[in-house]
Amino acid sequence: MITFKPRSFSKENMFSAVEAMSYPYAFSGLKRRELEDFFCEYTKRRYALAVRDLILPLLTLLKYAGVSNGSKVLISPLSFHKHFSPYLRLIGACPLYPDAERWFLNIDTKRLSNVMSEDIKVIIGSNSLGNPMDWDALRELVNGKGILLIEDSRETLFSEYKGKPAGSFGHVSFLEFSESSVLMGYGGIVLTDDRLIYERLKEDSPPLDDIMSSVIFSQVKQLDDTIAIRGDLANLYSRYLLAIEGIKAQYPPKYVTKMCWSYFSVHFGKRYSKDARGLIKNLMYDDGIEVLEYPISQDMLEGKPLEHLHIAHEVSTRALLLPLHQDMEEDDVYFVCERLKEHAVQIGAGSVDH
Repeated sequence: MITFKPRSFSKENMFSAVEAMSYPYAFSGLKRRELEDFFCEYTKRRYALAVRDLILPLLTLLKYAGVSNGSKVLISPLSFHKHFSPYLRLIGACPLYPDAERWFLNIDTKRLSNVMSEDIKVIIGSNSLGNPMDWDALRELVNGKGILLIEDSRETLFSEYKGKPAGSFGHVSFLEFSESSVLMGYGGIVLTDDRLIYERLKEDSPPLDDIMSSVIFSQVKQLDDTIAIRGDLANLYSRYLLAIEGIKAQYPPKYVTKMCWSYFSVHFGKRYSKDARGLIKNLMYDDGIEVLEYPISQDMLEGKPLEHLHIAHEVSTRALLLPLHQDMEEDDVYFVCERLKEHAVQIGAGSVDH
């Protein structure tokens, strides 16, 4: 089976967990602070907070920004990681959804005028699937308006926008670790240059434990190799998929000066029916290949489709995520592409007889 996520932690990662359970590290917070210091240095931010989960820091931050019942928060309708919108509604906030970019799945800053209003308190800008969004354009739109800018970089670690790393934008930035992330694990990192925000979040947010902090930091030591392997796999995907008519492979925006491939997506053209993606996913699984459907737009999940989100509706129902991790080899990529090609060609031609 070619799994979507790596099969296991390395022996070095496991040894690091054992080290964190022994003196002087056990229950000391030393390994957590080591991880926080790394991200401060990497992103050039003043403060970093390693936390068990990002939801409580998000709610604390929204309360700090004055978000309450009826407050408007602008947020992308698309997210592969857990969408923040249900938690906004939990505190009575009103999420506003701008449309998305077709190929990068980030907020389309050229279409923000459809939802911008004078009473927006917070904007949550997302970096989707390893692609930083156009932060200069977003900052220009909110400059001088007193809007708190949150960078949601849960899906994007170590990519760079115009020479600056993901996590260095926004007043506050969220990074996340997951089973399919460049750094495997759980929990996340909150980054900011504001001491008052840092102190408030530190007071209210359960810290990440030393064992997981140590496991994640041990992966940092092999980070260059991991990024290089994923980059090579992504290049292979792009090359093998080029000849498949009706499929568009993921590629980075021009303003991305360094791409760290967190994920790899393909988009199906309009020749494919709305059910084609699910059918192809199931056929790939029968071949021993685990692929995932990109979640549909949040407004559609809420049962209230918004007319101005026509691009978000289209791309979220046509995107498929392929396996991309350091346990894969070139033959695995070739096999994935060959099976994808066969199923896509047959289904695109209207045949479902497999």
